[in-house]
Amino acid sequence: MNARDIAVRLPDAGIAFFDLDETITDEDTDSLWASWRSGRDVRGWAERAWLLKLYGDFRNGRLSIAAYIRYQRFRVGRLSPDEFRAMARDFFEQSGRAHIYRGAKDLIDAYRAAGRTTVLLTAQNDCIAAPFAEHLGMDAMIANRFQVEGGRFADAARPYSFGEGKVVLGKNYAESRGFSLSQCAFYGDSIYDAPLLDLVGYPCAVNPDPMLEARARQMNWPIARFSGAGPA
Repeated sequence: MNARDIAVRLPDAGIAFFDLDETITDEDTDSLWASWRSGRDVRGWAERAWLLKLYGDFRNGRLSIAAYIRYQRFRVGRLSPDEFRAMARDFFEQSGRAHIYRGAKDLIDAYRAAGRTTVLLTAQNDCIAAPFAEHLGMDAMIANRFQVEGGRFADAARPYSFGEGKVVLGKNYAESRGFSLSQCAFYGDSIYDAPLLDLVGYPCAVNPDPMLEARARQMNWPIARFSGAGPA
């Protein structure tokens, strides 16, 4: 099933949640960020080395969210919130936007045209994720974020936007808009998205990893195959 097929039979969902990495984008945005940053400063190379271990754990279904948040904190370093947001905007314009699936954009546009609410629900840091949501005209964004105290980044906000944490955050958002999860759609690509896919009324696995694809087939969830990315 492709994006056009889904758009023709758009689910009757009041809210459509979308993961970011390899759902909206054709590559992992952490890897894209580290590659982009390594062309700017030495810290980018340290990030790339750290990501090799994290990405291996991610693909094997063993990623620790605590370890991933530690990586995100290292990535921020001593940057102020304004500095980090400015870097994130540069990253999006120079690299990130070219990796948005055209099919994902078409699907989000179809929901918007139908008057439905679209929400980016991602484990990515909010500063890096925000330009994607803004560019796609999404109504809201739920992402991992660091609290700001005295103009500096402090502790990560909880619950983390990952696995079961996405369930809590998605449920809270839906209920604040008068919807239950059974009235929502969710598009995700990895086995870590399964807890929320299990609970929404309209689940869809997008370019799923092998573990999620097996679960999608077991549960008879739609499977979408997006291809083709580029500036939009």
